[in-house]
Amino acid sequence: MKQNFNKKVWIQAAIDVEDIDLAKKIAFMALDAGAEWLEVGTPLLYTYGHTVIGSLRKAVGSNAILVADYKCPFAVLCAPQAARQGADYVMLTAGYTDSWVKGSLDCAKAVGITPILDVEIRPEDISWRIAQYRAMGAEHIFSHHYSRYADPQGSAQPIDNMPALRSVEGITLGITSDNLEEARSAVRLGADWITFGWVLRDPKPEVCRHWINTIRAAREGV
Repeated sequence: MKQNFNKKVWIQAAIDVEDIDLAKKIAFMALDAGAEWLEVGTPLLYTYGHTVIGSLRKAVGSNAILVADYKCPFAVLCAPQAARQGADYVMLTAGYTDSWVKGSLDCAKAVGITPILDVEIRPEDISWRIAQYRAMGAEHIFSHHYSRYADPQGSAQPIDNMPALRSVEGITLGITSDNLEEARSAVRLGADWITFGWVLRDPKPEVCRHWINTIRAAREGV
């Protein structure tokens, strides 16, 4: 199952815990609240290995897009695992050489899974660097360290980087934020999907639903 990219802004719930039973509880809670994507988080993957993807896929069936967040540059290792276990996307780090990034993108596509590049880019380099990744074949960019790299001193609004992130054509752009106001602003400025996860570590259905409903309301106004 793959996302219909004609749909306005989708919501990804990051399952960043180290307990499989808790992970399943979070998954069902997030889906019930309206999340469309589930992230098999790095803590979960490194605790249980790649078979945890299959466990979550079996639990939720075809009701969600699964993103395996390996944060790994070695697509030759993690991409085939993620594909075999039923993930739709694999998150790869872009923090290596250009030739390595290009090879990782090609490898993932070759084994039948769609790669997402997790990027860390200085604000002044955003536009040209994302254009380079697009030229390498990247179609999905995820600014995982979006807030932290926008302004290390915390004096500027990190959302100010959105126009530069959005300036390259031909990509879908994901943003992670557990700040609702920032997430709503990202939706208005062109993010294709929003990820949140911190509040899910202590799963409270009413908190999860409030977060998702707030983003859904923002996307309806886009």
